Amino acid sequence: MVATKKYSIIDTETGALDRRIFVDEAIYREELEKIFGRAWQMIGHVSLVPNRNDFFHTYMGEDPVILTRDNNGQLHAFLNMCRHRGNRIVRADEGNSKNFMCTYHGWTFSNDGRLEHVPGVSEAYYDALAMDELSLIEAKVDTYAGIVFATWDHEAPSLEAYLGDARWYLDVSFNRRDGGTIAYGPQKWLEPCNWKTPVDNCSDNYHVPVTHLSSMLAKNKLIGTPRTTQQEMATSIDRRHLFVNGHSLTFAEVDEKTPRAGHGMTAANRHLFEAYQLDTLPEVERRLGSKRARGMQLNNHSLFPNGVLGFRLALPRGPLMTEFWHFAIVDKDAPEDIQGYLRWGLGGNNGVAGLFEQDDIDNWRQVSLSATSPLARKYSQWLSMGRGHTTDNHPEYVGHVSERYISESNQRNFYTRWEEFMNADSWADISIEPIAADYQGSATLNS
Repeated sequence: MVATKKYSIIDTETGALDRRIFVDEAIYREELEKIFGRAWQMIGHVSLVPNRNDFFHTYMGEDPVILTRDNNGQLHAFLNMCRHRGNRIVRADEGNSKNFMCTYHGWTFSNDGRLEHVPGVSEAYYDALAMDELSLIEAKVDTYAGIVFATWDHEAPSLEAYLGDARWYLDVSFNRRDGGTIAYGPQKWLEPCNWKTPVDNCSDNYHVPVTHLSSMLAKNKLIGTPRTTQQEMATSIDRRHLFVNGHSLTFAEVDEKTPRAGHGMTAANRHLFEAYQLDTLPEVERRLGSKRARGMQLNNHSLFPNGVLGFRLALPRGPLMTEFWHFAIVDKDAPEDIQGYLRWGLGGNNGVAGLFEQDDIDNWRQVSLSATSPLARKYSQWLSMGRGHTTDNHPEYVGHVSERYISESNQRNFYTRWEEFMNADSWADISIEPIAADYQGSATLNS
């Protein structure tokens, strides 16, 4: 059955966006059900649960989740809720355990989700408790390049279909080497903003020369990082802004010696990054083919609904609060010094004390707060940049590709995707674009 349209919050012709979606409590509660209760979401990384019986405590929206590897090595994601009264059964952030016992009445679950023990099951329940029907609530789980994704909706399409051709671009950063990646973190902090504002920001390159001017000047003085200018952003012909299958991406066309991960790179250590890039190029080309290995660099991006800038999460904590989780993902087989520089650079840019993160936070806060005023809510956000200057038939690149690197096409498409989820009765009402890119090389979704 086709859903009755309820939300019409973005005018794709003008870019006018209804500000209510940032502050309305009823809308927020519906997001938890229709978006976070339905979409695939990043919840962890295989390196966080490397061994049998390891677990890592995470979230899907506001729901606490136990990511665990059972005694047979199988990954599971369970709602952290005892089936008896709803008490949380895991209180630690991480650990290793074959069983999880609820501290309220002692109900005990195995790490494959089965209810194994109930105190007094014979005396208190007269042996009438249907224990096999009271397993932990389990999400559907899959992995992409070591990142663990989950969805509560077991009717959802496969993760491969959900990512679609976004993976063609993501592979350039996350799926380069045979040894895979390793995740460090998370750093966690709270930001007084709606969760959608940092996601929206991820492919907003227009703000960089203004918002991040002081940070760029500091980095230029201390480590030689060149300053980005407004003219450079507006006239760039070697960088792309595009939207594919619900996900916002930007990337650059580069030469083969350009390091693909530049955070933490300075004038003094650039030679190490360039050597690593060239040393690993044959392996990367075997995995990704010549075009992606030799000529592309993934830049800022977001995965619908709340994945930002790689494996970083904007977890909703109310209409005007977001809990940020920052992970640094690096090639597992990269030299130790390269790993160290990347961890330092990723944290220094977008960690809890990162220069760029501090620049962004106040903008996101004010954008969200502006919608609290009845007067301000009468006036829409105006996301019109680049309207009419995109194509779905680019000769080289799949997706909805903008003519220029600065555009609000991805923002308009993000809120259109939000509408689609919020107006859907089920996954039958949500579009999935067919995979169309040429995936040269040996890399697969899970390799």
